[in-house]
Amino acid sequence: MQEIWVVAETNQGRLAPVTLELVGKARALAEAAGAAVTAVLAGHPVAGLAAELIASGADTVLVADHAELASYRTLPYAEVLAGLIRARRPSIVLFGATSQGRDLAPRLAARLRTGLTADCLDLSLDKDGLLVQTKPSYGDNVMVDIVIPEHHPQMATVRPHVFPQPEKNTARRGRIEEVGVSLDSAALCTRVREVLAEVQPAS
Repeated sequence: MQEIWVVAETNQGRLAPVTLELVGKARALAEAAGAAVTAVLAGHPVAGLAAELIASGADTVLVADHAELASYRTLPYAEVLAGLIRARRPSIVLFGATSQGRDLAPRLAARLRTGLTADCLDLSLDKDGLLVQTKPSYGDNVMVDIVIPEHHPQMATVRPHVFPQPEKNTARRGRIEEVGVSLDSAALCTRVREVLAEVQPAS
């Protein structure tokens, strides 16, 4: 069965809104194609967020919970995601077009030798089941449709707020699978010493 993956993003112990938007869109695509939706949830501690992803439309949540993933760093996250994608071979992988998604997605595309469409505003499937990725071009004056027919997975980042958040159904049933995390020492060459919250100016 074709699988559509959404790479979940967390912020201060909560799922980023764009993650839920993407799960909702993935659910709609999956129902049209007879596919399954899988959310990949990496971080620490994050297992408690899996139920919200299922309630939003995921069929399966892969939980990669490890202390070294507590704060986002490019190399550890890329190593974990690349390993899962190589092992399980999803058809489509979606990311939010956030600072994290824009950093992680191209790194993964390079490791996996596949294409990536950035900053999409819409997603659909063509008659062959290929992901049609719609994005602005030429200074946002033209909308173009992009497909990746020869390389898999098909990968895209999607701007926040272009899809609505799905209504949560807490009665939905899904599978939560904890996946092992083994990180090479080369992926741990950077450390997060402190995270400073952005201070909004007084209005």
